Amino acid sequence: MRHSRNLQRAIVSIILVAFCLFNVIVAPAQAALVSTAALLQTQDNDLARQKVSEFLTRHDVARHLQTWGVAPDEAQARVDAMTDQEVNILAAKIDMVPAGGDALGIVLLVSIVAFITLVITDIIGVTDVFTFIKKR
Repeated sequence: MRHSRNLQRAIVSIILVAFCLFNVIVAPAQAALVSTAALLQTQDNDLARQKVSEFLTRHDVARHLQTWGVAPDEAQARVDAMTDQEVNILAAKIDMVPAGGDALGIVLLVSIVAFITLVITDIIGVTDVFTFIKKR
């Protein structure tokens, strides 16, 4: 019985010393306030990186990269190596690229301009395209 009590004291002493050393070795945590602007900037940077990554994973973009001799994984690695400012600039340029919906607007604009030009020349009497326009 006395032998087990000495063994218990030895084990408790070793564990107590280990806990004390652990508390001395671990550095205390440091905390600081984070401003709202810094937090929003971090979120904007994360969103910009996500936008560029999603752009690179598109099928048509990956196909163009491969025709230029750049593997999509290599392009993603290059984006990952960019600074936050560079990624933000790239994400802004992605937003400025037309998505292909402007062709109809251009065709309509050219058609309207051509129609107005023909109407004016018909009124003046230079052309005779429209029958509904009264000549002078």
